[in-house]
Amino acid sequence: MRALKITAIFFLISCSLVKAQSTLSRNISLNIERQKLSLVLAAIEEKGGFRFSYNSNILPLDSLVSIHENNLNIAEALDKLLSHRFEYRQSGNFVIIRYAPLELVLLVNESIGNPELYTISGQVVDKQTNKPIQDASIYEKTLLVSEISDGNGYFSIRLKNITQPISLTVSKENYKSIITHFLAEVNITNKKESPTERFISENLDIVENTWLGNALVTAQQKIQSINIGGFISKAPFQFSLIPKLNSHGSLSGQVVNKFSLNVIGAYSAGVDGAEIGFGFNIDKSDVQYFQFAGGFNLVGGNVRGIQIAGFFNHVNGNVNAMQIALAHNDVSKDFEGLQIGGIYNNVKNNFKGAQFSVGLNTIGRTLKGWQTGAFNVVGQDTKGVQIGVGGNIVKGRTSGIQIGGIANIDQETSGLNLAVLANFTSKTASGLQVGSINYANNLKGVQLGVLNVSNKNDGYSIGLINVALKGYHKFSFVTNESTNYNVAYKAGSKRLYNMLMFGTNKKSADKIYTGGLGFGKEMKLFRSVSLNPEISSQYVYQGSWDYLNLLNKFELPINIRLNKWLAIQGGPSVNVYYTRQNTKIGEFGLLQEKHRDFTFKDSRYTGWIGWNVGIVIL
Repeated sequence: MRALKITAIFFLISCSLVKAQSTLSRNISLNIERQKLSLVLAAIEEKGGFRFSYNSNILPLDSLVSIHENNLNIAEALDKLLSHRFEYRQSGNFVIIRYAPLELVLLVNESIGNPELYTISGQVVDKQTNKPIQDASIYEKTLLVSEISDGNGYFSIRLKNITQPISLTVSKENYKSIITHFLAEVNITNKKESPTERFISENLDIVENTWLGNALVTAQQKIQSINIGGFISKAPFQFSLIPKLNSHGSLSGQVVNKFSLNVIGAYSAGVDGAEIGFGFNIDKSDVQYFQFAGGFNLVGGNVRGIQIAGFFNHVNGNVNAMQIALAHNDVSKDFEGLQIGGIYNNVKNNFKGAQFSVGLNTIGRTLKGWQTGAFNVVGQDTKGVQIGVGGNIVKGRTSGIQIGGIANIDQETSGLNLAVLANFTSKTASGLQVGSINYANNLKGVQLGVLNVSNKNDGYSIGLINVALKGYHKFSFVTNESTNYNVAYKAGSKRLYNMLMFGTNKKSADKIYTGGLGFGKEMKLFRSVSLNPEISSQYVYQGSWDYLNLLNKFELPINIRLNKWLAIQGGPSVNVYYTRQNTKIGEFGLLQEKHRDFTFKDSRYTGWIGWNVGIVIL
């Protein structure tokens, strides 16, 4: 070593990062014969009181393994099971398994300097072949300084303001990481290892694989992410001009910042405070508290707090926040909070809160809350309110309120479906459908509209035309005291059926035509006998359309079934007639002159007791 302002000696200790003492050094005993590796790992978890984290694609979980060892520590047991082709890192109560079948060596050529500036240069080579390793990451995790080896495996790293012994970590994809310690004799203050250092097991290259991340993240930052993987450190502050030019260098993607100020944009591991980017922010892990971008925010982990973007927000994890974007918000997992998107909002899993957009809102699974947009789409169930200027589509069950300008479409509903044009329920509707056209495969609730259609009707259809394909269908042919010939189509359910009615009396001087709507209910008295209270209102044509003539009836016929398709009916009726026509026209008669059992103060009203008798085709 050269003479320096301080005298330092160094020694090299190459060791795997996985030898975490607290968990991996625990001794266990295993006596296992030809069992699946997945079951063996689960048994080790139970014995050791921790959890494994790994990519299931890199482990042969279905392979059969055998191990018979007593008092073997967990790291040694894993080496025997996995044939020394992996390394292990501890983070909290997790042990992370990383594929690393190869080994590397750090050859130090020079180590020179003082606490203000220290330089280490050397070469990274393959332990077996001695060939140089290109694009290996060499970093000091306390000082957050890093370099990448060149095509011949060489590097030179400069360290400033050293306050504790230097520990260089060397990492390369598919190689076991090593740590080399450099211990100084003097001018070094005692300092505990930073508590902010941690390893996380999530897949952290998601944002880098997006087209924006791929275009804006530098090659060196990507290499660091591949080599270092889940190593994450924290820093109080970051300043960035562009992702390449920032206060953390190529290690910016491994640092979670308390505050980050980004002139154009930045690439970081995450935010634990506030981040302001006048152009964009890219974070490969979690963001919490506050994030603003003039252009876009791209987050690989979860978001908690407030997130605002001038153009769009994309979050690969969960969101528990107020999220605002002038164009669109996209969340790959669950959302809880308030989401406002100018054009489009998309949540791939569950949503709880309020969602607003001028255009389209989509939720992959369930909605619990409020959704307002031109169109709203939910992949499973909703419990709340949907307001779609165009319409709402729910691929599962709605149990709240749906309001659609054009249509509401769902599989099942137990709430209120209100649409200007149509409501369509492909399975069971046990709530209230209100629209011009209503359809339910199985109606157990109420339909209110012009045309109500159901396949099976066990509820109530109220409208101009009610059709129950497998429900109540009857035709009645009767005569009564006013019109000799009457036909009515009755459709709906026994609880409530709709009647479309027509009648005529062709006798000269008493000629009239009637037509109208009514409702009835079938009340079973005996096996083949029922009582059918019916109420109706019919327009009476007496030679001119210039007059309003309305015949209102309450009828109480008894139906007696003769066989499977035929019944007879008959019973009394109460009639109240309103007319403005007092002049006969041609051969048409005046109904008020024919019947007058009781009168009203208003001479335009007449009433009488009537009857009807006829047959019913079932």
